[in-house]
Amino acid sequence: MYRLEVLPEIEEQMAALPVDALVSLAEVRVMLELTPWSGDPLNREHPERNMRSVLFGPNGEGLLVYLILEDQRRVIPLQMTWLG
Repeated sequence: MYRLEVLPEIEEQMAALPVDALVSLAEVRVMLELTPWSGDPLNREHPERNMRSVLFGPNGEGLLVYLILEDQRRVIPLQMTWLG
């Protein structure tokens, strides 16, 4: 299991999301704790690198970019965008 460390500014953005986005984001948080490598590689030319992204929201209106620190079993969301 990985430890999810959410930066305060990302936490504020998450708290401001609409309810339907929060349901999807809760599923993403579970994925980040259990299988963070299942996200899309941020750099498709180097899919083994530890920067990943995942879409969320009812219609994929959100994007979360995160960093995996494998040796520490930590995941840190770095940027969140909501277009809804």
